[in-house]
Amino acid sequence: MQPLSVYIHIPFCLSKCAYCDFASFPGQEAHWEAYFRALNAEIRAAGDARYRVETVFFGGGTPSLVPAELLADTLATVREAFCLSPAAEISLEANPGTIHLQKLRAYRRAGFNRISLGVQSFDARLLREIGRIHTPEQAAEAVRLAREAGFENLNLDLMYGLPGQSVEDFRATLSRAIALQPEHVSAYALIVEEGTPIARRTDELPPEEEVLEMQRLATRMLAASGLVRYEISNYARPGFACRHNRVYWHRGEYRGFGAAAHSFLGGARFENPSELSRYLSGERGLNREEISPESAMEEAILLATRTVEGLSLSRWRSEFGSEFSQGREQILKDLLSQELIAIDGDALRLTPRGMELQNAIVLALVDG
Repeated sequence: MQPLSVYIHIPFCLSKCAYCDFASFPGQEAHWEAYFRALNAEIRAAGDARYRVETVFFGGGTPSLVPAELLADTLATVREAFCLSPAAEISLEANPGTIHLQKLRAYRRAGFNRISLGVQSFDARLLREIGRIHTPEQAAEAVRLAREAGFENLNLDLMYGLPGQSVEDFRATLSRAIALQPEHVSAYALIVEEGTPIARRTDELPPEEEVLEMQRLATRMLAASGLVRYEISNYARPGFACRHNRVYWHRGEYRGFGAAAHSFLGGARFENPSELSRYLSGERGLNREEISPESAMEEAILLATRTVEGLSLSRWRSEFGSEFSQGREQILKDLLSQELIAIDGDALRLTPRGMELQNAIVLALVDG
């Protein structure tokens, strides 16, 4: 059987966060049942017993907003349509302001074994200003309840570089996160998307050097607590790296279901419409693109250099039929001399300083 990962998009939320440009829609409760009927029908239509599903990820939006029974039914549909590995990692994104113990127990009964809490910050002022619906106290309580419900694989999502945020503000958030003893932390720098409310506050953003110090601080503090960096923005205790996200970084095959979901299958990428009305009307599999060898090379460089393990030179040779160094001799020499990359046996990886300049290094390696 071929391994496959499944992503399921739940596009509903209570309110739109100030930084969000994802396909998420508040005030659409009247469409919930129709959406899940369409979602389950899409999964059944794509079912294929040749694939063994190793990871499932319910993202959003706010999946934890909708009744737990709807999520359980969809996970059961995945089981019916595909061969779901008994050891599959099954993740659910949840907002601390939308969960309670009964919901969390229902998730565990349904088969969810990993929960990702969108905490973002433990600063009450910052949470209000970015439009989050929960408080720091609710975030801590959500962790306690998740443990009581039986979740032993728990991630906390954090953000830094927020308007008005100082390095010391972020230090305090990291301290509170570490005290909750999660198995995994994702710490993302704010990306200001055009058209979002936060884009009107760029004059309040911390200086670039302070944002960089926040990233360095996260790496130091989390490592000291046993959460080791394994990707630019992700940290985990041994054995708890997110298997689903590793599929993306290693260019494994995945199938996305729901509005705005993307897929990579059979050497092609395709997506569903992000508009709820178009998805409910039955539009599927748009913008299909067969990935050329050149595009595959670019993707491999971009994604693998995000990870601490780096780019496998033998896999490159096997997949593309050439040595990675071919045509890149001078740029590799320059990057090595600047200590931005290291070549260790079969792996080309970015150094910690190189990770701070990943975009520029990727461009240099792609251009050769």
